[in-house]
Amino acid sequence: MDEDTALEKVDELLAVLKCTSGESDRGITMIVAAHIDELLRRIIETFLITSKEVKQLFEGPYAPFGSLSGKTKAAYVMGLITKNEFDRIDAVRGVRNVFAHHVDADFQHKDIAKICRKPVVDDGRLCARDAFLHMATNTVLPLLYRDTEVKKWKREELATEWL
Repeated sequence: MDEDTALEKVDELLAVLKCTSGESDRGITMIVAAHIDELLRRIIETFLITSKEVKQLFEGPYAPFGSLSGKTKAAYVMGLITKNEFDRIDAVRGVRNVFAHHVDADFQHKDIAKICRKPVVDDGRLCARDAFLHMATNTVLPLLYRDTEVKKWKREELATEWL
């Protein structure tokens, strides 16, 4: 990775961290989930062939990769994220959904507490909130740079039909 790309990635991370500064737990969770969503899109788009049809996978009412869940599953089955990353992203998605659908939710909410007790989040050292935020941050970091690695695996359109 060249120096300019590395600096762009650092700037992106700093911008996200700045957005989360002073935010509520709900706000931080929403921002981190949105950033992961964008990173997964970038990773998958980098991997797929160059075609106008790729955009349709992500946008529109029936887009198979239109949701965080769809992008996460696609990235996993394409071998672009690990099983551990898949599980971590799923935990972020689950907590985000509870915050999105329950106005009174916090990290003591039964559904969030259940997610935060999973081994992928809880290592026994931190309270649920801190364990979740630590896990979520550690999930973002490798994804931030993944698209630069995925370029090496980019798919190409088939030149001829196979029989």
